[in-house]
Amino acid sequence: MLINQQIQSENVDNPLDFLPSVTIDDMVDIMRVDKTIGTPRIAEYIINAYDTLNPSLPSNMKSADYLLSLDDKKREFWERTYKRAIMHEATAQFVDNHPDYDTTGTGIIRGDNEQSKSDKLRRIYNHCVADLTGRTRNRIRLL
Repeated sequence: MLINQQIQSENVDNPLDFLPSVTIDDMVDIMRVDKTIGTPRIAEYIINAYDTLNPSLPSNMKSADYLLSLDDKKREFWERTYKRAIMHEATAQFVDNHPDYDTTGTGIIRGDNEQSKSDKLRRIYNHCVADLTGRTRNRIRLL
């Protein structure tokens, strides 16, 4: 893979075709994923994120009727939140698998800091899932 190789812009289809899909460009532009890993790997992380998020949705949200039942504003919010969850989970998987992915020679030192980045990405993912499903964001109850 060449460092300056152009990334192919492609839509990575969601296995549940009525749910929103994420593009490679979204991952590169919004999440700032290193495009030198190539289109196929980025697409694989997005597919893995679909496989992580889709089963955690309640069964009533896994139908096209659910999205159609929402008014335009709520549907737009739901789709944005869904895409945000997918992108954060895919990026967290990337960070987990490539903690030392750089060319400066400081990869191992940098890799030690990436765990907290992965945790932050997963926290945002969990907040998005809570927003999608109507659960509370806080998983801890004070007694």
